[in-house]
Amino acid sequence: MRSLPENVSRVLDPAFGFFVWAVHLVTIYVITAISCQFGLGVESAQMRTSFRLTLVLVTLIAIVIVALHAARRYQQQRSVGEQRFRMVITVGCDAIAIVAMAGQLLAILLVPACI
Repeated sequence: MRSLPENVSRVLDPAFGFFVWAVHLVTIYVITAISCQFGLGVESAQMRTSFRLTLVLVTLIAIVIVALHAARRYQQQRSVGEQRFRMVITVGCDAIAIVAMAGQLLAILLVPACI
């Protein structure tokens, strides 16, 4: 019989990408709200560029984390027959999270941070 933490880990592991996506979304919105409140996003062109670069960097880091998780799970579970379904679900969920974060990246690049 498996322990409770191991069972919880097995259940939550396929949702890892969604958790990273949620943390990324909250982080982006909090950083944007704070910077707009203090005027960091509108003062100068250099400040806007560095602000956008920070948001892009945070997004790329989150995408890399989820992609590494998917690659690791694929390597670990592809050869084990009974875990193949879990591997497909995990990699699929991570792919959805990556596409969603890439969509947020598009919004970061196209939409002005502070109006």
